[in-house]
Amino acid sequence: MKIKTFKARTFSAALDLVKKEMSQDAVILSTHEKKGLVPCVEITAGVDYDAVERKSSAKKIATQASPLPDPPRHALVEEIKTEIGSLRETILSMKSRGYEVSLPEKQKMILSFLKKQSVREEYAILLSEKASELDDIALLISSDIKVKRHAGMKKAVMLVGPTGVGKTTTIAKLAAQAVKSKKRACIVNLDTYRIGAVEQTRIYANILGIPLATVSNGTDLKNAITKFSENRDVIFIDTTGRNPRDENYIKTLKAVCNSLAVPLELHLLMNANGDDEFLMDSSRYYRQLPIDCIAFSKIDEAVRFGPLYNIMLTYQKPVAYLTTGQRVPGDIEYPTVNRLTSLILTKECIPC
Repeated sequence: MKIKTFKARTFSAALDLVKKEMSQDAVILSTHEKKGLVPCVEITAGVDYDAVERKSSAKKIATQASPLPDPPRHALVEEIKTEIGSLRETILSMKSRGYEVSLPEKQKMILSFLKKQSVREEYAILLSEKASELDDIALLISSDIKVKRHAGMKKAVMLVGPTGVGKTTTIAKLAAQAVKSKKRACIVNLDTYRIGAVEQTRIYANILGIPLATVSNGTDLKNAITKFSENRDVIFIDTTGRNPRDENYIKTLKAVCNSLAVPLELHLLMNANGDDEFLMDSSRYYRQLPIDCIAFSKIDEAVRFGPLYNIMLTYQKPVAYLTTGQRVPGDIEYPTVNRLTSLILTKECIPC
């Protein structure tokens, strides 16, 4: 690895020097802001040219073997996820070797603020390097956030998520919104694992005046979907909440998604007041499923909302809705980018 220190009047200028000489593959090892008659910023960076050469050679061979068109959007999303994961590994590796990630004073302040909001360190560092002032953070975060357009839903809407995240209550809220919009809705309940889940769903269906089917296997599910697809505008599917580390559980959900003969919209519901490590760990397993959008429950119980940003950035999927309490049909909102940005940058929930 080649290591070199670069000096410039500003942090961004020094960073440009690093990129110009060492390329985008350089890793920032430390920064230091010098004051005095001629203030400057010093950045110590390193680059592993052997690793870069191997990467370049692999790309060259792949290109020569089979010229490809511009990668589709999903390939770019996967590349972003890989780069973020690589950054996290680099940070952890640097810390284990005794390096400290240091920044100029303003960037340190921004980094400290973001970490207090529970934004993960690797994401906070990326934001801190791009921001000149604290006021820049809102714009940067906004550019990373996507929200789902609610012009319409697909024929079937299925919710997945960990145990206790509130899928059944959320299904009832979504169904109530559909009924309010004059849609002919119904509910299919796959949650026969949890005691009382069937009865809870039945109560909601009776209140809303919509049909309910409770199924326990793939054949019954197909039959219910086929029946409802003939005269219903939207079919809401409630699934069992289980530990996402359970491989059979994930395989079962994947099989359900692949078996449906109607257009499916898959929502991942995550708990806003959950532990960040658990949320991020869970997301690794749910990523095996064809997730279309994400949603967050129990916004009213959360204290910091940095974990929402972590999930958004990891998944690169639009946010469909937030739930803010237990009331059915109320306590659900379809957020804007500004609303989500405001949540992430505040320490407690701001009422709409």
